[in-house]
Amino acid sequence: MSIPFYDFPTSPILIIGALGITVAIAVFFIAYQKYFNSPLNKELSTKKKALIKEQQELNDRLEKIEQDLKNL
Repeated sequence: MSIPFYDFPTSPILIIGALGITVAIAVFFIAYQKYFNSPLNKELSTKKKALIKEQQELNDRLEKIEQDLKNL
């Protein structure tokens, strides 16, 4: 009774294919990171503008609340 042992295929086409998949994943990851950190990303600039506007509104509300507290 022996335990079957399977050798890893050493075919050059399989090695080239595995390297190709690895390179494709690396390119996808790098492109994804570069796109979402890009200053030309419209989604990022829109989100930044909305957050700045919301921050200004919150600061205005805070100032009004502070004034109301001082008037009490």
